[in-house]
Amino acid sequence: MKIKFLRQQVAGKKKLKIKWRRPRGIHSKLRLKKAGHRKKPSVGFRSQRKDRRSSTSLVTSINDLTNAKQSILLSSKLGLKKKLEILKRASELKLKVLNVKGVDEFIKKSRENIEKRKSENKKREVDKKKSKEKIAKDADKSKKKEEEKTKHEVAEKEK
Repeated sequence: MKIKFLRQQVAGKKKLKIKWRRPRGIHSKLRLKKAGHRKKPSVGFRSQRKDRRSSTSLVTSINDLTNAKQSILLSSKLGLKKKLEILKRASELKLKVLNVKGVDEFIKKSRENIEKRKSENKKREVDKKKSKEKIAKDADKSKKKEEEKTKHEVAEKEK
């Protein structure tokens, strides 16, 4: 597994990015390689051979799966529908997906969520139609009442 080297005093400060920056301070314990402090990258900290050989490829479309050999990473910009298609194809090709745990479970849960959303949308549309019809009926009733009032007023004026 690859070692992550962090910059000095990154733990307590939000503004410092979590990445390596060479310590340059005069009194820096990290620069002086003092015991009890973080490790500084140097020769001998190379990642293991098995980690170096594993080829992971970033997948943004189904066409990217043709070049993938062992494992893939799904792009965060993918939508749910495309992600499901890619996961299905990846499971057929027996590729390991690194950023999805339990591919089959994920596919099942997300399909259930999609069906649930569809049924909710249909229910919402039906409710909208009903409310529009009710509003239209109420408007018709109010128009009829106004017409009757105007008829009565006209009849009273004529008398």
